[in-house]
Amino acid sequence: MRHRRSIDLMPREDAAEHGSTLAQLPEWYVLVARCAKCRHQGHIDRRLIGRKCGYDLSLNALARTLKCSRCNNGEGNKLLLGKLPRD
Repeated sequence: MRHRRSIDLMPREDAAEHGSTLAQLPEWYVLVARCAKCRHQGHIDRRLIGRKCGYDLSLNALARTLKCSRCNNGEGNKLLLGKLPRD
């Protein structure tokens, strides 16, 4: 799957070897949430989440708290990881 900014996205289950918490996730990964109901996608600011909830927050725990900003759906939303190009 590809984000509109040409970032390759993958489900967080496929990226488990890259880190299971915000602190373990390499800097070149971005977090994107996708709504199961309306398919809206939005970027998640990992530094803001880390400051509020702690950098030891697991990606599984983060995925369970996702809520769509467009339709307010909180069920079945996905957390996707995008790998930024590295020069």
